Amino acid sequence: MIGARRYSSGPIAIANLSASIEGLELRRLAGAGFKILDTLSKLLFIRGDVLGRLADHDRGEAIAKEAMASSPDAATALLISAQVASRFHRFEEAGAALDRALAAGGPRNEIDVERAALLQVTGRYEDALVLRGVLANADPGIHSLGALASLLAEMGRWAAAEAAFAAGLRADEGVSPLPCSQLLFEWGLSAMRRGDLDRAAEILAELEGILPAHAPGRGHRAEVALARGRLDIAMTLVMPLLETSDDPEYRAIYAEILAARGDSNGAASEAEIVAAAYERLLAQRPEAYADHAAAFFMGVGNQPQRAVELASANLRLRDTPRARNLLAKALRNAGENSPAFPRVA
Repeated sequence: MIGARRYSSGPIAIANLSASIEGLELRRLAGAGFKILDTLSKLLFIRGDVLGRLADHDRGEAIAKEAMASSPDAATALLISAQVASRFHRFEEAGAALDRALAAGGPRNEIDVERAALLQVTGRYEDALVLRGVLANADPGIHSLGALASLLAEMGRWAAAEAAFAAGLRADEGVSPLPCSQLLFEWGLSAMRRGDLDRAAEILAELEGILPAHAPGRGHRAEVALARGRLDIAMTLVMPLLETSDDPEYRAIYAEILAARGDSNGAASEAEIVAAAYERLLAQRPEAYADHAAAFFMGVGNQPQRAVELASANLRLRDTPRARNLLAKALRNAGENSPAFPRVA
């Protein structure tokens, strides 16, 4: 899929990213202005995404607020506000900020990119497809084609999605593995969601080859291995993430592996830790973690009624097929465990 030596070293890329963040943090302390703050915030979000570091997300939001306060105009501040709100699943807030940014004369192309993402994540697929198509035609690069591919995959148009993902890879002219890693992650995730575990394993292995530190990719590889019954492989994949990431999702996978191995006591102990971590995150950002927490609580977390509450909250945020399926699954699971919830066909 990707030629040998196509990209620069993954570990070096991560080291350079962290060095850039450290340098910008020093410049911030020295009184840097808007551009430095805006760049620092974006890099923190990138590192948080790649390494599974929620602390970087918190720091990124804090710096984004500083950038907004020093932005050169209202439209720029509103666009950043929309980006941050969307990242943490505050979709109504994001939409309102985009409308205000456009009215204030903000850059139409950047606003359209954010609008397309917002339309997609809230289930307005046809509207998103029109806008994604326009953006990809105007600038057919890895980001626009990858975004189009992820939308096509969510719409169940698998053949078109595969073609768009491949076109996005071909369009990448850079040497950094970071943009490619995100495309491969979305590609592998789409294969998992349609139940093609062989294809998912192939793509996620390619991702690990170019960026071994990519925590979400490694975590999903562990999930694929677990689904295939390859418990030793799943354990090998997930164990390092327990040390490097503060995201409870990986400890939840670890608990699932322990349960699959028959270690019910170990699984229950780990699940308690994960449950407490999710409740802390939900108290801080209820919208951002409702879906992942619901999946955990209906599974190894073993709190079916809590799962229904969270899946219901997630559906209120975004009426998508996955959100509806999550709630239906939570209701079925709760119905099997408690007479308080009727089963759903």
